[in-house]
Amino acid sequence: MSKLFPHLFSPAKLGSRTLRNRIVFGAHTANMAENGVPTERHVAYYAERALGGAGMIVVEPMPVHQAAVLTRGNFRPDDDSVILHFQQVTRAIKDHGAIAIQQLYHVGAHGDSDNSFHAHWSPSGLPSYHDSDGSHAMSEGEIWETIDSFVQAARRCREAGFDGVEVWAAYLGLVDQFWTPWTNRREDQWGGSLDNRTRISREILTRIRETCGLDFIIGLSVSDEPDYAVALSRQELAEIIRLHDEQGLIDYVTCGTGSYLDFYKIMPTFLYPEKLGTDLATTLKAAVKKALVVAESHIRTPENAETVLGEKAADLVSIVRGQIADPHLARKAAADRPEDVRGCISCNQMCWGRRSRDYWISCLINPSAGREFEWGGDRFTSAAIKKRVLVVGGGPAGLETARVAAERGHDVVLAEASSRLGGNFLLAGLQPRRGQILDLLGWYERQLSKTECRRTTEHLRRGLGNRLFPS
Repeated sequence: MSKLFPHLFSPAKLGSRTLRNRIVFGAHTANMAENGVPTERHVAYYAERALGGAGMIVVEPMPVHQAAVLTRGNFRPDDDSVILHFQQVTRAIKDHGAIAIQQLYHVGAHGDSDNSFHAHWSPSGLPSYHDSDGSHAMSEGEIWETIDSFVQAARRCREAGFDGVEVWAAYLGLVDQFWTPWTNRREDQWGGSLDNRTRISREILTRIRETCGLDFIIGLSVSDEPDYAVALSRQELAEIIRLHDEQGLIDYVTCGTGSYLDFYKIMPTFLYPEKLGTDLATTLKAAVKKALVVAESHIRTPENAETVLGEKAADLVSIVRGQIADPHLARKAAADRPEDVRGCISCNQMCWGRRSRDYWISCLINPSAGREFEWGGDRFTSAAIKKRVLVVGGGPAGLETARVAAERGHDVVLAEASSRLGGNFLLAGLQPRRGQILDLLGWYERQLSKTECRRTTEHLRRGLGNRLFPS
């Protein structure tokens, strides 16, 4: 049991499973599929986070229908051929002790016909408000087709070895569009009253339970959008979640932030407060009696997570970018070594930035992210031949080069002309609200101090670099 994080590393009962800790690696679009199926890149990416100690991993969203395809790296919908490929993903996650869940999504009016080659479907045929596209008001038959597409996607997940699914009802996607009166202006059994507006989600969840069994975990993902009056309020969301909880339709609910009205809060940068998803989580925790509540959004660190759980604001915490930056965050925190966690700097450059350009994601401060299958993960084996390495310049590239070389057992000298490490990155860290950069530079200092890496300024100034390594 961790002395520093007792709440975080207490087990949690979720449906028929027991999580080894309360850390979730939540769903996000890694965009790594090729020809619509996961590859070695995808398998190793999730395996590394399971090996790193996460209690539950929610694999990136599966579009349940052709109308829901959003990116070139999305998975192939409506096709049982994906099952065999996903068995490799679930095996890699579960072999390392984590629970494997897959998120199922439909973006509704926010589709991308360049990639989906399909009309965008929505409750009432309104425009996206996220881009310039319009949408098609769904017929009764198309609604039932969509419900069945969720159920069949869940069936494929079960056959692929997933322990459960998380139905995406966040960010004003399709399910949220049905829930929200502003986007649902229907006058039939799918619109109007709360009972009618939630009919689609209740049908989806009920039929998944019937198809996949009582031991199959079912989650629901929602998001907090307090800055737009047309979005559902926290209390309205609480009423909806209470209804699903009372009917035993969900085992957990994940609370994110933002929407397609304001996608900046979906992956909040350093400009936003930390622990952003806890307000909605606190509200929903007071509304449910059975389901666990997962707080998500800008919970970067083990310290953040422990605070959220200690305040009883949630039952589980989802740390996404924090585990992209350091896939071994959970293992290090469990050993009471939070100072060894490479902290996310909330820059969004290689996670959201690459995803927005429709590439597979990576990380500015963890170059192994997305390359685990090529590099053997985010960890090092000793070099077969020990060498002497001179690294000139203590900026970000020099620091990482020196760290990796020293971790592999080489004799490293890091030469930096300044009295402080960081280069221009240090200047960036001195700007308002950029203290996370200084934290990262402090991490490099600590990691280098644990190795035999030697640091010099005088040798470089005097031009004696060649004398360090005589021929």
